[in-house]
Amino acid sequence: MKNIFILAAIASLSLASVACKSQKNSSTSGSATSSSSTNTETSTSSSEQTYRMIVSFTSKGAGTSAEKREAFLKYVESHPKKPAYKEVLWGREGETDYCLTLSELSKKEQLTFVEEVKKAMAGSDQVIITENAVSQHRGR
Repeated sequence: MKNIFILAAIASLSLASVACKSQKNSSTSGSATSSSSTNTETSTSSSEQTYRMIVSFTSKGAGTSAEKREAFLKYVESHPKKPAYKEVLWGREGETDYCLTLSELSKKEQLTFVEEVKKAMAGSDQVIITENAVSQHRGR
């Protein structure tokens, strides 16, 4: 009986030492990974940009509203000054943010543009329009 107890103790100690060594190796490689991700986060946080308008297409389990998305993209593409946007894909069902600075437009044109987009997106609880904000999603 003592022999079984001693063998079990030796086996558990040897497994513990192997686990500690592999954990040290993974934490060493993890620290290299975390330092590179810290650099990425630092560069992202230093370049956090406030967007004039963010149009978020969300999902409630059945995908986003393709009709509203097409209407939005068609409006942006047909606009005479073709405002640039950054597309941020962040969900599994097509959730996407369209981030616009609207720097191509004057202040008055920006107000008109935002109001037109709000009118076009009205009636959908799957479209969220945020003004003068930093993008909350980092994308995939």
